Order: sequence, then C-alpha cells, then structure tokens
Amino acid sequence: MPKGNQMTFSMEVKGLDEAVRKLKVYDTNSRKRIEKAISKAGRNVRDGAKSRAPVKSGTLRDSITARFNGRGMLSVVKTNGRKAPHAHLIEFGVDATTVKPHKKKAMKMQKDGKDYFAGGAVTIPKRHARPFMEPAFRAEEPKVENEIKQILRTMP
Repeated sequence: MPKGNQMTFSMEVKGLDEAVRKLKVYDTNSRKRIEKAISKAGRNVRDGAKSRAPVKSGTLRDSITARFNGRGMLSVVKTNGRKAPHAHLIEFGVDATTVKPHKKKAMKMQKDGKDYFAGGAVTIPKRHARPFMEPAFRAEEPKVENEIKQILRTMP
C-alpha cells in the first residue's frame, strides 16, 4: 500500500464498469447520481481520516485532501507529501532503526523545541502504527457500495 510517502486504497463495486458503459449510452441522470455518490464518499473518507489522524501540530490532519475525477469516476483521498511526508510512517508504523552521522561528526535533532546533538549512532525506537486513513476508508466502503447498487437497481 505505501508508495514513497503516499498511501493508496481502492474499492471495486462489481458490475460498475458495465453499468458505466451503459450509462454513457442511456442514462445521464443515473451517471450523475453515481458520480455524486463517489464524490461524497471521497469527502466522507477525507473527513473520517482527518478526525482519526493523530494531532500534534495539525499538519498531518490539514494535509488530507479529497478530489473527484468525473472522467474516471474516481475519488482520490490523500495526504500532501510535501506538507506531511511522515503520513505513511504514522499510518503503518516504523520498525526500530539506528542512524549515525555520515560526513559530519555529530547529528542535530530536535525534541520539544530543543536542539540535541549526538556524536555517534542513535537508536530510534519502534513506533506502532496509528492508522487513520484505512479505517476511514473501511467505514465508508459499505455505504458507497450500497448506494451505488441501489442506483444500479433503479436504472432504466
């Protein structure tokens, strides 16, 4: 799931591809209803992820966005990798690791606004996963599936 500093989750509604092909030919109203459902689901996932994201400074929470692509019938919910490059580390956790200075004799680190210097290797402890994106997605998945199935059942 993690790709660089991005996270991707996807959902498949069985029969949606065929229904979309039919919609292009027959029913503009049903297509718009499905687009609205997918767009709404993306916003709901975004809002759910924001409410679940751990807040220290608010940067992670504020970096979560949703965008609807009508051409692909797709809602994209993601974190901004520039604002919150650590999002995937929080979502999936990180194993313990040891870092050491490469070219310099010491490393500068910050904790609680104070500068610290380490002259040798530093062990960074394991940080457990604190998922916020996947639970938001999983909570919305059955709702949007049911809504789309209902729309498909009422199609002409």
